[in-house]
Amino acid sequence: MTSSEPSATKASDKFWHEFKAERLAIENTIQRSAHLPKHKLADHFQSILQNINNLEKQLTHATEFIPSYDERQYARQIKELGRSLDTARANLTPKPKFTFKSRKQKKPQQERSADTIATNVTTSLITIKSITTDISNLPRDENDEDDDNVISYSDISDQLIEPTLSSVNPVDVSLSNLTRCTIILKSGQISALHIKNLSQCVVVCSTIRGSVLMYGFTRSVIAVGCHQFRMHDARTVHVLLNVSSRPIIEDSNDIYVGPYSLLLNIPDNNINYYDQMEDFNWLKKQASPNWRVMNKPEADEFNRSITDDPPSELSRLLCN
Repeated sequence: MTSSEPSATKASDKFWHEFKAERLAIENTIQRSAHLPKHKLADHFQSILQNINNLEKQLTHATEFIPSYDERQYARQIKELGRSLDTARANLTPKPKFTFKSRKQKKPQQERSADTIATNVTTSLITIKSITTDISNLPRDENDEDDDNVISYSDISDQLIEPTLSSVNPVDVSLSNLTRCTIILKSGQISALHIKNLSQCVVVCSTIRGSVLMYGFTRSVIAVGCHQFRMHDARTVHVLLNVSSRPIIEDSNDIYVGPYSLLLNIPDNNINYYDQMEDFNWLKKQASPNWRVMNKPEADEFNRSITDDPPSELSRLLCN
């Protein structure tokens, strides 16, 4: 592990918070558009567009140190901001009104046919544009990532998931909308793990080269070694962790963390920051009440079970 990695992690965390704050500010500004006088809307929308462009520039500079998956997620959020702005502009900006003289002049048949054709073509173009817009707004499956090196599992219940991954080409693994599943990710090379909306699941990993990022993780267990660990919207979770930077939680509670002591291939100079978790919702000097370190017998039992028990029996850990 190079000495530059911790600084890159700090830069990535700092950018995440700055991006989140700026995105929320832009969203709030767009929502306030409906309360502004009509004559101020043009300048208002132009200012929002400038802020979105600035945010996109900041993302471009940040690509030097943020993970590729995070970069794609940031880009999608910026794109969504642009769509929200376009919607607000279309709904609130007065549309030009066209009036026609009541005088009617009968045109030659050939000219009327040309007009009819032109009208039909215009109508077709408008329809095509409308269809294109609808398609672009449809939710995308994780398998549609621009990066081909992404393996995804979603919308699964009561299953054992144990893929055989490549030992040569690292992949990102995405898990979403899983319930009562056991996921074993011990084979191959994983560059990043992304979790969204998992409930009553057990996730067992070896060492992940990059980051673990979670949004929505309840009544579950995870064992993982990684460089960066971020958990959001988690409830009642046991974590066995070996992490080379300070782990982060936000909007989470009832978190129990212990060392992933039986993890293989740990460098001799490894420093495990599992017990130095940062809670971004707790700014006081006192320890956060949202997480605690497991006692040694408890952590040892979790490590033993995850290492020795067959996958079919790991769900019993959810009762602890």
